[in-house]
Amino acid sequence: MVTRFQSLTRQRGVAYFWALLMVLFVTLGLGKLLEDVARSNQRTREAELLYTGNLYRDAIRQYWQSTPIGAKPYPEKLENLLRDPRYPVIRRYLRRLYPDPVTGNAFLPISAPDGGVMGVRSASTRKPVKVVGFRANQTTFAAARSYQQWEFTYAP
Repeated sequence: MVTRFQSLTRQRGVAYFWALLMVLFVTLGLGKLLEDVARSNQRTREAELLYTGNLYRDAIRQYWQSTPIGAKPYPEKLENLLRDPRYPVIRRYLRRLYPDPVTGNAFLPISAPDGGVMGVRSASTRKPVKVVGFRANQTTFAAARSYQQWEFTYAP
C-alpha cells in the first residue's frame, strides 16, 4: 500500500510544469500580437507613403503645367515647390517638404533628363506589404522589391 507521503512525492513538479506551459502560451500569444501590430504599423506607413508621394507628384505636375515660356519645366530642387522662384508673386505647390513616412528622413529626388527634379522616392530598402490595388499610374509598384522602387514621378 502506498503511503500518503509517497503519493505526494510522485506529484512533485506537476504545478511547475503547468506554470511553464502557461508562460509558453502567453509568450507565443504576445509574440503573435506584436507581429500583427508591427505589420499594421507598416501598412499605415505605406498608406502615408503613397499619399505623400502623390502630393509630391501632383506638386511637380502643377509646377510643370504653370511653367512660363523659356523656363525649365521641372523645379531645380524640391524647395522650389514651396515657393516658385519664376514668379514675382508667391506660388506654392506644397505647404512644406514632407518627410518619408517609412524612414522619417527626406525623400530622395529623382533627376529629370533635362535637369531638375521630376519626382521623389523613398530611401527605405524594406520589402513592401502591399502588392495589389495600386492606382493606374502606379502599376509598377506591384513588382517592387523595396520601397526605393516606388518612384513618384511626373512625366508628361
